Amino acid sequence: MPTNVRSLLFRRMLAIALLGAGVCGLFSACSTVYPPTYTDAELKAQCERRGGWWRGSLIAGYCEFQTASNQSP
Repeated sequence: MPTNVRSLLFRRMLAIALLGAGVCGLFSACSTVYPPTYTDAELKAQCERRGGWWRGSLIAGYCEFQTASNQSP
């Protein structure tokens, strides 16, 4: 085989190998899915224990607190 053909074949094989490694890396990095740390029921219980109002049905995972303020009569 002439040197030019070998060089072209080597470049194609190298490109295919690098592309394959990149695709494998992308799929392996995106395949890990972690469950949420707390469930909505646990977050609601924590919210209510701390004196808040659970608004999880309106805004996911949201607990509303009333802030203390100086209200003059």
